[in-house]
Amino acid sequence: MQTTGPGPLAVRSGAATAPRERLLWLALALFTAVWLGLLAAVRLTPPIDNIEQLLWSRTLAWGYYKHPPLPSWILAGATAVLGHAAWVAALLGGLCVLITLVLYARLLERLAGRGFALLALLAALCLTYSTERLDYFNHNTVMMLLTAATIARLWAVTQRPTPTGWSGLGLLLGLGLLAKYQMAVVALCVGLWWLRIGGWRVPAQRAGLALAALVAALVFAPHVVWLVQSGFAPLRYAEQSSLAAHLPWLQRPAATSWWLADWMANRLLPAWLLLAAVALVLRLGGGMPASVPATNADAPAARLRRDYLLLWGLGPALVMAALGLLGGIHLQPKWSTAFALWTIPALLQFLPRLWQPLTQRGLPGTAWAVFLALQLLLAGEAWYGAQAAPGPGCGSQWSSRDFHAPAQALDAGARAALGGPPEIVSGPYGVAGALALALPGDPKVLIDGSLARSPWVGAAELQRARAVTVAPACRVPPGARPLMPGWVWWPGGGTVPEGTPPPGIDDAQWRLAVAHGGACGVVCP
Repeated sequence: MQTTGPGPLAVRSGAATAPRERLLWLALALFTAVWLGLLAAVRLTPPIDNIEQLLWSRTLAWGYYKHPPLPSWILAGATAVLGHAAWVAALLGGLCVLITLVLYARLLERLAGRGFALLALLAALCLTYSTERLDYFNHNTVMMLLTAATIARLWAVTQRPTPTGWSGLGLLLGLGLLAKYQMAVVALCVGLWWLRIGGWRVPAQRAGLALAALVAALVFAPHVVWLVQSGFAPLRYAEQSSLAAHLPWLQRPAATSWWLADWMANRLLPAWLLLAAVALVLRLGGGMPASVPATNADAPAARLRRDYLLLWGLGPALVMAALGLLGGIHLQPKWSTAFALWTIPALLQFLPRLWQPLTQRGLPGTAWAVFLALQLLLAGEAWYGAQAAPGPGCGSQWSSRDFHAPAQALDAGARAALGGPPEIVSGPYGVAGALALALPGDPKVLIDGSLARSPWVGAAELQRARAVTVAPACRVPPGARPLMPGWVWWPGGGTVPEGTPPPGIDDAQWRLAVAHGGACGVVCP
């Protein structure tokens, strides 16, 4: 089935559209600036994912030991212009979300009208990556942007298949795979949509899909070569945590159900609260009709738009749930990042009485008040989380850990022991990277004491540079010095075999620190 036009609910182009889009950009840019400013004010330490990207961006490569390279390339370009600083990564994280939300709102307006788009946008603005994690720049946030661009481009080629449109779609898919392998889920959904519209019956759609696949393969091919040369390092890393979990059959339904519940009921909870408040306001104010005419719902064009939203809101979740059930994969909560906001308009398809009246009347003022109240609550939560004392859990209260005082002590000790400030800090990437950011001279980081994981450090450079090593420890080993609670340091930055702790460091504590970058609190007896 090939459609020929955007249908009756599409946005009309022309002079009226441009001011509205400029207003959308301005409003979302202001929202982004306010939240980035708040997070910068309350966080003592940048997100650990940003620190990791700042480390990897020191060297342009076709891949890194954990992930493909695109986010690191983007950050490398930005830091080359703006400087190697934490705020640059935070700004890029905010820009990823900003552009994603603009693409999201514009497409939803074309598919279902302005009232629907505004309601879904306000709900999406209450999600974690629009608020408390707005400053995160990682593979999830880059993939979120490329996913939104892919969804918008796929709808365009559904309406009007052209070689340029399909080539652009292939480019987005290829870039998405260079951001995160999970983009394969997006590619699968593209294929499912092609089947839904009967693409095999239309020559332009058949050729278009083949062209998109070719372009995506060409973009991704150099990374495949690197994968072979590196011994498939990122895949081996993934096998240590999720891909090779091989959960027993009896455990898979519960694990998958818990993962879906986290997606639908936990991560989307602020959006559901907003929508419930709007529904309550409309109900009490008499704005919600007893029934909604079914004429539009029965129209082929409306069904096509509805199916498109259902595909992107529910399809990725169902695909990954199937992988958990059939493959025994340990599904990670963060795998919902790129898709969670699309679940909102998908589930709104089942609530036409809520959003269809808004297409003519707009949101009631009370709904805006509820949105503001939710934003204040989320801001309070972000502030409280940044003030709470660091705990023993992995990742808990990372942003409240202050590395400036330990960095000053490390700098003074290194100057006394080595004759100058550290040039290389060796250790788990999060702690070593946070210390390096706080140290003068912008020292490099030798991740986990491994040259293979740190291509920006050469073996000869390590031998002649002023290097220090940091590691978790409850007792201070011979030759080491206290750094901060649960951590020690010593002059020298020798390498250690992968998976092996430095001499005198507990193996279990080292492995935990390496697995989480040092984000876990060290628990001492």
